[in-house]
Amino acid sequence: MSGARMQVVEVDGRRLSTATWGQGSPEIIMLHDGLGSITQWRDVPAALAAASGRTIMAYDRAGHGESLPTPQGWWPSDWLHQEAQVLDELIVAIGATRPALVGHSDGGSIAAIHAAERIDHGPMILLAAHSWLEPAAVAEIAGMRARAGDVVPRLSRFHSNPAEVFDAWSGVWTSEEFASWDIRPMLHTVSCPTLVLQGTADEFATPEQATLTASAIGGNAECRMLDGLRHLLHHDAPEFVVETIVDFLETSR
Repeated sequence: MSGARMQVVEVDGRRLSTATWGQGSPEIIMLHDGLGSITQWRDVPAALAAASGRTIMAYDRAGHGESLPTPQGWWPSDWLHQEAQVLDELIVAIGATRPALVGHSDGGSIAAIHAAERIDHGPMILLAAHSWLEPAAVAEIAGMRARAGDVVPRLSRFHSNPAEVFDAWSGVWTSEEFASWDIRPMLHTVSCPTLVLQGTADEFATPEQATLTASAIGGNAECRMLDGLRHLLHHDAPEFVVETIVDFLETSR
């Protein structure tokens, strides 16, 4: 990653690849989506560091990118909650103090769980995050599983073990054990300023995913629907997303 300082951080038996833009402990931590990685953020972290003047860190969760261990089978049905605990340990390991969290899709779900379970927390920006299982997401992911022969080779550009991470992710999302997943009841404890962003053309969600997520958090959450943007809204409109994040962080000081 151009301009980034690369480091492997060991957390709870995991070897997590990290990339940091700027000096000092990270002030913003970026959490990728369910099939994401550091590189799939493209130039957004570097642009966010330049525009905000803050130190940014992105990391690959275990099984993603080059982070270890590689999954053996589907993620467990509580994997998002487990990853929120890993995030907490990572924050301690890197010496960050009340970092802002920018989470996309599953990464946003992890950020939301983390914020719900911890009072002392920096601002949070949720990009196309999920707080409960919608039929739209299940249908889209089931379709991807049916096209695995096309999907997995494309993932090999970003992951050392693309077939394993795809099966782990898509398997749990479409499993019976995960069918009742819903974190909305816990979100009322989120006390940090929160911005919920979602594109109106998101393939994995209806607009209610965003509006009801914000409603579950309460008065400290703001929801914005972005016209025409899809699930990878930071790919569709990277400059706009960076500008929106920076403006929100400035007003949340």
